Amino acid sequence: MKKGLSAYYLFAIGIILGFFLTVQLKSDITSLGIITIPKLLALEKDVSNIEVEIENLNKSINELEQKLKEYETSLSESGSIYNSMMEEWKKIRNYAGLEKISGPGIIITMNDSKKEIGIMDNPELYVIHDIDVLEVVNELKAAGAEAISINGERILGTSNIECGGPIIIIDGKRHAAPFIIKAIGDPKVLEASILAPDSYIDLMEYTGIEIDVKKAENIVMDGYKAPLKLNYQKSIKEGESK
Repeated sequence: MKKGLSAYYLFAIGIILGFFLTVQLKSDITSLGIITIPKLLALEKDVSNIEVEIENLNKSINELEQKLKEYETSLSESGSIYNSMMEEWKKIRNYAGLEKISGPGIIITMNDSKKEIGIMDNPELYVIHDIDVLEVVNELKAAGAEAISINGERILGTSNIECGGPIIIIDGKRHAAPFIIKAIGDPKVLEASILAPDSYIDLMEYTGIEIDVKKAENIVMDGYKAPLKLNYQKSIKEGESK
C-alpha cells in the first residue's frame, strides 16, 4: 500500500513539474516576440562584427606569440632580450619615418618655367605652387612610394605643405625652387605612374614648368627632423571604446 502511495505521489509531482515547465517554456518563447527580417539582419551584422573582432584578436595573439618566440630566442642566445627589443624599436622608427634609410626609387626635379610671359598670360601658371608639390606627392603615394622627401625634408602623413608667397613652407621650413622630390619604391612603377598621360606632371609641362624624372638604384633619405606634435589623438587600451 505504501509502495503504491509513493508511486502516486511521484506521479503527481511529475505532472506538477511538467505543468510548470510547460508554462515556463511558453513564457520564454512569447518573450522573444516575432522574428522580423530587420532583426535577422541586425543579428547577422552583430555576428559578422564579432567574427571580425575574433579574427583581429587571433592576429594579435599570433603577433604576440611571434614576438615572444623572438624574445625567447634572443634570451637563449645572448642571455638578454635587449638586442631583440632594440631591433623592434628600430623597425617602429623606420615605419614612422624617423630613421635614415636607403633604397631604389625615382628623383623628380621641378623648376619654374623659363618661358617669356605674355601680357595676356597668367604669371601664376608659370611658377610652382604648394598644390603642385602636394599633387605630385599624392600621386607617388598612390603608386606605392614607401618614403618621400622634398628638398631633403622627410614627408610624413602629418606633414604640412603650404604656400609662402614665392616659396613653399614644409613643416615650418622655407623652400624655394627647384624642388627635388625623392621617392623610394619600385622605380618602374613610380616612373610609369608619374609620367602617365593626364598625370599632374603631364599637365604642368603644358605651361613650361621644367620637370626632370629619373630612376635611381639607391636613394639615401634622412629621417623626419621636425618635432612630432600630436595635439588631439591619444592611445587607448585594447577593448576600450572611448
